[in-house]
Amino acid sequence: MAHCSVRWFDMPLSRIKFRPGVNRESTSFADQQGWFDSDLIRFRKGYPEKIGGWVKVGSSSVAGTVRSLKVWVTLSALKLMGVGTTSKFYIEQGQAFYDVTPIRATTTDGITFAATNGSSTITATDSTHGAVEGDFVTISGAVSLGGLVTVLNQEYEIVSVPTTNTFTFVAKDTSGATVTANSSDSGNGGSGADAAYQINIGLNTQVGGTGWGAGTWGAGGWGQASNQTTVAELRLWSQDNFGEDLVINPRDGGIFYWDKSDAVTNRAVEVGALSGTTDTPSIAKQVMVSNDRHVIAFGTNPLGATAQDPLLIRFSDRENILDWEPKATNTAGDLRIASGSQFVRAIKTKREIIIYG
Repeated sequence: MAHCSVRWFDMPLSRIKFRPGVNRESTSFADQQGWFDSDLIRFRKGYPEKIGGWVKVGSSSVAGTVRSLKVWVTLSALKLMGVGTTSKFYIEQGQAFYDVTPIRATTTDGITFAATNGSSTITATDSTHGAVEGDFVTISGAVSLGGLVTVLNQEYEIVSVPTTNTFTFVAKDTSGATVTANSSDSGNGGSGADAAYQINIGLNTQVGGTGWGAGTWGAGGWGQASNQTTVAELRLWSQDNFGEDLVINPRDGGIFYWDKSDAVTNRAVEVGALSGTTDTPSIAKQVMVSNDRHVIAFGTNPLGATAQDPLLIRFSDRENILDWEPKATNTAGDLRIASGSQFVRAIKTKREIIIYG
């Protein structure tokens, strides 16, 4: 009869300390005591923590795709959020979104309209309006277009731009329902209307180059070259606080200022249009407010010029968004990135600003 015995070995407990962070530059086998992959977690105090859930900010929707969010709290404990989309810019307060998109141009007593019986399409005529398809325009002061006069005076999205002097939109009533012209509207051009054009919308897809692959999917005929000769970037916003206020910039566009002391519904205005400004940059790839309160424009136009220099950085006087002219009595100035072809991005840290070019 065979006998067997069992021995128990008490192994001491060993503490295994995993390194924080996910390392994908090696392999899961080589990365001993480390994390190689993760899903919906973050590291807090060196330990992985499950990311909490998401909730929708209010029931309202915004136009376009959101590309930038900036949350801040005012001195009176009012919580605000800047929301930059491919079409507009909003300020969120109390789960409501307020359209503060800057105005690009205005027309006074210069826009006329035409409609066709049975059609909801309105053709507006405004000399060199500068709008593109998808832009937004607010019409006011329209006094004559038959039965459509009551629906003309509101904001519209431009549907098409047949010529440099005309654009079309779809007529709607105040509830948003489409309306059509009747016989009294046909051939009646209207007169004396005003228009406020918001800044041109941005792309939701980056487009660049010519020839094969240029343009968005399905654009143009098979093998046909695109007429796009330069890179057209998708709409990206940069935004930063100047005290309780907000400085915003659509990449390769103007620099705008939203003043918290005004009504939340007031639109952002171009910095160069503020009273008392001197030599303000008119175009930039990114804006930022330094920790010592200089407003910085990256990839901007030189002093006294309008052409954009993709490597130039300019900064305002300290604590003064209005003064950009370098003087012996202020701290405004500029510098140019010594290498590279263009500015890419700047990131603000606690002690310094990291610039990628």
